[in-house]
Amino acid sequence: MYSYDGLMTILKEKGLTKTALAVELGISSRTIAKVAKGEKIGNITLRKISKYLGCKPNDLFREVSENAILQILRDEKNAKVSGGLYHEQTVE
Repeated sequence: MYSYDGLMTILKEKGLTKTALAVELGISSRTIAKVAKGEKIGNITLRKISKYLGCKPNDLFREVSENAILQILRDEKNAKVSGGLYHEQTVE
């Protein structure tokens, strides 16, 4: 499952709706429905949207898990949390 909170935040900041974005970029209503349902949309579409909004594709979405522990681990990895499971350690 995917969260498009980043996309929604950027759209809100720019005063745009998903529908207006779709019309402007020629994105199908099916793709907008995928965003609403938390489904993965294609990389080409993500790049198109990010270019239009002036951000990186990874700023638009994040992968989420229904398993709370897996989600915490994923968030730690992405945030590079110090002391988390994925904290990089130097070997001497």
